[in-house]
Amino acid sequence: MTSELNTLLGELQDRIDYVNRMNLGYDQAMDVIDNGYSDSKEIEFLRQRLAQLEKKESKLLIELIDEMIHEREVKGLSIRHFEELKRELVNWYGESLDINDITYRKLKEYELFKRQNSNTNGTIIHKTIRTLKTVYKEAKRRGYVHNTSVDPFEGLKILVHKKASEEKTITKEDLAAFRDFKTKKGTTKKNLVNMIRARDLFMFQIYVGGHDMADIANLKWSDIHEVDGEKRIKFQRFKLRSRNSDVWIDNVIIPEAQAIIDRYGTPEEERVFGWLANPDTSSYRQQNSYQRKTLERISKSMDIPKLVTKTPRRIFRSIGGQLGVNEILLNQMMGHKPPTVSQRYQQNLSRKAQDKAHREIIDSLSPVRPPKFKLQEFTKEEIDEEMRKFYSSNNNNSERNPNLIYL
Repeated sequence: MTSELNTLLGELQDRIDYVNRMNLGYDQAMDVIDNGYSDSKEIEFLRQRLAQLEKKESKLLIELIDEMIHEREVKGLSIRHFEELKRELVNWYGESLDINDITYRKLKEYELFKRQNSNTNGTIIHKTIRTLKTVYKEAKRRGYVHNTSVDPFEGLKILVHKKASEEKTITKEDLAAFRDFKTKKGTTKKNLVNMIRARDLFMFQIYVGGHDMADIANLKWSDIHEVDGEKRIKFQRFKLRSRNSDVWIDNVIIPEAQAIIDRYGTPEEERVFGWLANPDTSSYRQQNSYQRKTLERISKSMDIPKLVTKTPRRIFRSIGGQLGVNEILLNQMMGHKPPTVSQRYQQNLSRKAQDKAHREIIDSLSPVRPPKFKLQEFTKEEIDEEMRKFYSSNNNNSERNPNLIYL
């Protein structure tokens, strides 16, 4: 009796598993449980399932990306990654790829295509797949994905071949020399002005607490306020703008930073440095590229380690660490979220302690500047005019905005 019962229970469990696997409706499920299933029944179920899938709404991947780009524009969010994804997909497959064509195999086809047809170390592939995964998840939420039980991204790993770092450590003496650099004899005024401006922008990144160039480009006059007679600048890091971050930076504007604001600031515009493009635009990325090239040219001419637009952040953090500056103070000045639970419970330390540490870091750059900080003698009008002349005569890219100054 027990053996017969076990057999019946086994058959019942098999039928239930079959019902779940085929995703049958109630009537079909009860029929299988009562009467079992056969090959002919399975074929009929599959035909019905196929008909249901064909009735479901299809959606082209490019169409959904366009919708998401539009929605993000309306909300004021960044669209750069989605525009880059669209270009990648069109270059690979055209515009005919359906959301439901995205499978693990298809993703591997894209990776192979990219590695065979471009000189990439895998970074762009990883970036494309990451953004595509975001779009795919949104397609699921909107009901465009027919088979939601399968994740085409599961187990997918994109190998990124990292190049051996050739970066050398920049010393305080190197940085001081860069800050006070003198160009070689015979340097044209155009090139001189270009390098001075690039140098000053780089130093400003350090003077305000070691912040990214995107943060500097995004600074607004409304971010500047006064506390106890001292000007301060309060803002959130640009990269965290869409993450609902509660981390705010509130740093003192030291005289060195104020001198650069006075020289290059655009009080008639919303942003402090209106001649820098909005960080969300392609024009900004062109500017960033020019800044990197100019910094590299200066570095080579001075025979110091290569400087890039991210270097000020590393410099400020490294010097602070060398001086033994409190970790919480460094996090406050640089906009880092406290890494440990105990530090998250800790309230911000006083402005007085923070400003003292800030000044200590800047003063450690030897040789120390005289009390009255002065920039190299060029008027703002001279710099603006020479920069416009230089880039109008050497700029053949019709996409660039003629009203912007490209570094």
